[in-house]
Amino acid sequence: MPAGVLPSAPPPAPACPSLVSRGRRWGVLVLAVAQVLAAVVATATGGGRPSGTSADLLITPAGWAFSIWGVVVAGCLLYGVHQLPAHRGDEPALRRVAWPLMGAMAGFTAWLVVAATAPAWATFAVFVVVLALLVVAYSTALRHRRLMGVPTRLLLIGTLGVYTGWSAVAVPVNLASALAGLGLPVVGAGAAAWQAGALLLALGAGAAVVSRWRARAASTLAAVWGLLAVAFGAGAREGGGVLAALAAVGAVVLLGWAVWSRWSDLRRRVESSTVRLGRGPVV
Repeated sequence: MPAGVLPSAPPPAPACPSLVSRGRRWGVLVLAVAQVLAAVVATATGGGRPSGTSADLLITPAGWAFSIWGVVVAGCLLYGVHQLPAHRGDEPALRRVAWPLMGAMAGFTAWLVVAATAPAWATFAVFVVVLALLVVAYSTALRHRRLMGVPTRLLLIGTLGVYTGWSAVAVPVNLASALAGLGLPVVGAGAAAWQAGALLLALGAGAAVVSRWRARAASTLAAVWGLLAVAFGAGAREGGGVLAALAAVGAVVLLGWAVWSRWSDLRRRVESSTVRLGRGPVV
């Protein structure tokens, strides 16, 4: 080699997924499968309605409503498979969503176990953690949605929206179950009074879902589904008529507010675009 000439740098090694990257992508899939298995086991062992609530509560949602968990676990499983290839799962947006999503799925799996083996207050505590992680995952996914391809965006945000909207309404019902387990009455006027407070919390949670995420369809419809399920459940129980009416009215108001909010947002965008186009070029 001639004097004064530095040796050329060796060609870069081909990029390959790191151990952390593979672990993250496989972790999402494994925990999605764990959710499915836990739900199947819970169903087979008599816990086929993983609600964490007591059948004696006036505000226990109608049984058909818990089919929404099937949508959640199936959506998570499909997403777990979808994000497994490195060229997709290592996208920056999906990396940011993966950790809180894994935490939420692990929490849901633990929740099913706790619901079958521990007091109701423990179930409520686990569910609160799951909801907090879902809020982080859903907000992160929405914030970075424009970095995702359309199929990924629809699958991830749709699944997280249903998961979060339903859980937001279900957590106050879980709280009612925990309070009943601690000794609050489940029959009579007193039961209706304190469960009305829990229902108001559920209505507030639904309103927060609409407000925080600007009436996104998946999360809004899941919250409305939960409130309607409470309405039908309360309506089928003696002494639950007032609570059923409150839940039904709340669901209708929530849906109407969401539609109005989306329409107003669309109208503002159209008006803004019209104004920009009407200005024309500046000479």
